[in-house]
Amino acid sequence: MVQDLLAGIDIGGTKLAVAIASTDGKVLGRTSFPTDPDRSPHESMNHALETLSGLAEKQQGKLRSVGIGCAGPLDFERGPVLSPPNMPLSWRQFPLRPFVENALDLPVAIENDANAAALGEHLYGAGRGYSDLVYLTISTGIGVGIIAGDRLVHRAGEGGHVTVQPGGALCGCGARGCMETLCSGTGIARRAQDELRRGRNSKMLEIVSGSDVKQVTAKTVEEAARAGDEVAMKVWRETTDLLAIGIGSIVALLSPQVVILGGGVTAGAGEFLLQPLRDALQERVHIISMQEVSVVQAGLGSDSVIHGALVLAARELQLDRTSR
Repeated sequence: MVQDLLAGIDIGGTKLAVAIASTDGKVLGRTSFPTDPDRSPHESMNHALETLSGLAEKQQGKLRSVGIGCAGPLDFERGPVLSPPNMPLSWRQFPLRPFVENALDLPVAIENDANAAALGEHLYGAGRGYSDLVYLTISTGIGVGIIAGDRLVHRAGEGGHVTVQPGGALCGCGARGCMETLCSGTGIARRAQDELRRGRNSKMLEIVSGSDVKQVTAKTVEEAARAGDEVAMKVWRETTDLLAIGIGSIVALLSPQVVILGGGVTAGAGEFLLQPLRDALQERVHIISMQEVSVVQAGLGSDSVIHGALVLAARELQLDRTSR
């Protein structure tokens, strides 16, 4: 008997991941590859769909629906990617959902990656047992997903673009001082590089190959800050303070039970980021008690989005079956 399978796709600024699962959500196969800026979205998606078909063949199953988590913003009604600041320019206005629907002749659901991750964490990760949560991914960019009353807030906008520093650095979205442009992995690296270009002596230059300022990343900053480097510690403190401004505003507005942080920066730093962030939030937020709001690391790590995409696929398959 042929097994019915769900397909999940995670499209981000640095990687594209695919996975297949049984209809009860058990992941049966997955793989990923870098998001190649020199490759058109048509080529990237064809490769992803061919990979999914290969995974399904290995399980002797048949794909029945597809869920996609993609860096936003997205047009949920028509299905294209709009103008994601952390994706190659060729992805702008790419008709994502219609492309996959036409290629596979299957029902397809799309969400921005943070929303998909929020779904994944709510059902399978650190958000289990909570009815109201906020998920933030801190990686190439910053995305925010919201669960309220056990339901995804579908049109919550782009929380990573709240202003945390009026008149600050220009963001890819066109505004200035966004949380994303200052506190994402690329934002942390840029601010550290700016400090080094001012001639500051730092262990960060010893860490990177050939003392090339352009090689400094958020991971470099974290490593040097852990070692007590003064410049790196300054950048790290500024990061947690700016994150507290942005997250504090979201918490004051939504009063969630838990704030879940995922993405590459969080995964690498762990409590080195979370504990000073909790302390900064305690100092900043007073309209509600931060004692009642947990701030935790994502339970699914880098798999939050792909699990959420599979949740979307399962829901889309159910809708398709009930509509027949």
